[in-house]
Amino acid sequence: MTCRVACMFALGVAVFAVAAGAAAGEDDPLAIPEHRARQIQQAVPAEPQVPPKRPRRVLVWITPPHLMPKDPHRGYNIPYAACAMRTLGEKTGAFEPVVSDDLTHFAPQRLTRFDAIVLCNTSGPWITPSDAAMATLGALADTKEAVAAVLKKTFLDWVRSGRGIMAFHYGMGGNRKWRAFHEMLGATYWGHPWNEEVGITVEEPGHPLCAAFEGRKTFRLAEEIFQFNDPYSRQTVRVLLSLDTSATNMDVKWIHRTDNDFALAWVKPYGKGRVFYTAIGHRTEHFWNPMLLRFYLGGIQFAAGDLDAPTAPRQP
Repeated sequence: MTCRVACMFALGVAVFAVAAGAAAGEDDPLAIPEHRARQIQQAVPAEPQVPPKRPRRVLVWITPPHLMPKDPHRGYNIPYAACAMRTLGEKTGAFEPVVSDDLTHFAPQRLTRFDAIVLCNTSGPWITPSDAAMATLGALADTKEAVAAVLKKTFLDWVRSGRGIMAFHYGMGGNRKWRAFHEMLGATYWGHPWNEEVGITVEEPGHPLCAAFEGRKTFRLAEEIFQFNDPYSRQTVRVLLSLDTSATNMDVKWIHRTDNDFALAWVKPYGKGRVFYTAIGHRTEHFWNPMLLRFYLGGIQFAAGDLDAPTAPRQP
């Protein structure tokens, strides 16, 4: 049995609702088995890392419908990730999650409703509206390109003004031709040489966003591991996790970096705003891993402005 999960919590009990479309056999991009939804709910922490300073609303942004058929994480990843992000908000009370693929949320009059955005493995040139989205967004400008320009400015100005972005894994891979988007995130995607168990270094165990690792300096994880290209630089981001090359198979193909600097999570400021990115988020089982769910929750609370944490690049 599969369902599109609406996770509602009353008296600590999760209730799972089956959407009418999914029940009728329609192709629902967020459908997951009910037992997995329960597994996610059980793995999510009961409380936020810190109490929210005020009620928060977070947009969990998934790939829009016109791009979803070609999304490399469609089906096996995004539905589980979306359920996990929703459950993190609902169960802990840290934020009100809004899971959506509706680009009109990025319109100037609507984006201000959100404190943070989670890029949930969102891929493709999603900032450019589809024909269907133009039916509403066409009021902003006459062409798709002109509407995209309005949305781009609105989005970046929104982050700069004091809001936040939490992105994981292929959230880095979207909008490849939009340079300013990648400057805001801190890097561009440059392939994934590894899809196996690797060693991971916790570079700053005492950082508030590394609390989930409970003082560990290293751990092992089976994952599809990215490498990053410009504008990535340790002079512009504060690296939290990186590949432990001494405990990883370095004989794999397609390693492009020659400096052995394979960052896997970082934070950075963007104007008055906050950016948290982690490359971890490919394998489905991560979304019922309690340690990683705590890590994601910290990232969201940081992006929303509740978890205070240093973002300045560390001095070498």
